[in-house]
Amino acid sequence: MTAPPASAIGCGCSRPADFVLQHWPDGVVVYDDARASLQALHPVAGEAFEILLTQGRFDAASLARVLFEAEPSPEDIELVASLLVEFESMGLIECTQG
Repeated sequence: MTAPPASAIGCGCSRPADFVLQHWPDGVVVYDDARASLQALHPVAGEAFEILLTQGRFDAASLARVLFEAEPSPEDIELVASLLVEFESMGLIECTQG
């Protein structure tokens, strides 16, 4: 599985009402009501997913900028791109290449 390029347009969640997030000190648990499934996310992944749920669609670079509240390094962008791939494979978001 390869990460979408930083220029990918429009990774986001089309069904935010289906998800319930529970925050814990060591991460976030995501309940998907439509699929009756649970996902455990580490803290950074949980924060990234919550941003996608509440703030719309992002590419890896723009999500990294919001997530880290600074200009992201190439490594930060790569980390976020891999999270987007992981979220998409788990059925949490959809990404559209642009």
